Amino acid sequence: MIGFLLAASVGNVASSAEAAEPPKAYFPPPENKGGWRVVTDPEEVRRLAGMDLKKLDEAWDYVKSLDDNSSLLVVRHGWLCYERYQGGVTPTSNEDMHSCGKAFTGVAVAVLMNEKRDLFPEKLDQLVYDPKYLPKEAFPLTDPRKAEINLGQLLSHTSGIRGNNPCYGPDGKLTIDPAGPDGSFPDDVAFGNADWGGTSAGTLWTEPGGGYSYASGGVLILGAMVRHLTGKEVADYLGEKVFAPIGWEGWKWYDNPPEPDGSRHTKAQGGIQPRPRDALRFGYLLLHLGKWKDRQIIPEWYAEAMRKPSPYNPYYSGYGLLVVVNPGRERMPSAPPDTYGASGAANNHIFVVPSLDMVVVRIGGTDRTSESFNTVQDKIIGGVVRAVVP
Repeated sequence: MIGFLLAASVGNVASSAEAAEPPKAYFPPPENKGGWRVVTDPEEVRRLAGMDLKKLDEAWDYVKSLDDNSSLLVVRHGWLCYERYQGGVTPTSNEDMHSCGKAFTGVAVAVLMNEKRDLFPEKLDQLVYDPKYLPKEAFPLTDPRKAEINLGQLLSHTSGIRGNNPCYGPDGKLTIDPAGPDGSFPDDVAFGNADWGGTSAGTLWTEPGGGYSYASGGVLILGAMVRHLTGKEVADYLGEKVFAPIGWEGWKWYDNPPEPDGSRHTKAQGGIQPRPRDALRFGYLLLHLGKWKDRQIIPEWYAEAMRKPSPYNPYYSGYGLLVVVNPGRERMPSAPPDTYGASGAANNHIFVVPSLDMVVVRIGGTDRTSESFNTVQDKIIGGVVRAVVP
């Protein structure tokens, strides 16, 4: 379409100054219909993706040193410009990305809020410990303060539900005793009705909004809410609302151990197992603020909020709405401050870097390294960022 500058006189005449409409953003078809557009020639990688292939190889040298099972994929300007695999990680394998699943559960909540807006008039301020939102197993409350927990706090690990140490409060880093349950545990534990490995979520460690504790139990509460309001497990709900529209194929998602009644539910706090190229698709969806082609799949307001520190978490700047964030480059000094994304154990990541128009996926383990999680995380994304051509 060509824009015309119209003269005010009768018989409008097209001006010679014409502005072409920007090209539409590229979105890959499903892999069984061609998949990502790929560039591999060094000169073409530089020209089309703006990346130095030799420096990407250096980034891969570090990633593959972390574990026998490793992969590294990079998309820039819509081009899959780097893709390497080692060991059991292959283009069609389904490896556990661990707590990356938390970001997916957060997206499920956002899609649900958009779909059932009448139930969430307060948006992220909505109080959810109510039979309207949670199943009967969540009641009676094991701590009366739970009645004051809102969605934003559950999405930011500031609900007061016990989680991992270290925690953060108004005066900085602290240790809570006892810590909360971690790993793969049933909803009954998240509701506070049962212990898990000597830990309990029965009592809050602080009042809702009073501090940050990385609490998988809070994410299971979100999963239970999705199931209660839709009649579908988080995995099935996302499969219909998000994964199918963006072309996912062959994905899996672990279940938690069974509840006392024998039922099993999606491991909402982790356990997501996409194929590597499909993990890229999720990052690419976030890069485009939740829009895929002409369809707004994730509400734009939530996709935008994922890029920033959470207003519900003033205590720890490295974590936002169930994603890692990087304001001031405190968490990832080697990456731009707008870097964010899903992050899980063994340094599994879906990094999104809007300022570089880039998505980076790392799937694998870390058995060969003794470096800290944050150090490895920074080296992975830093190595890729250094490959960007100035």
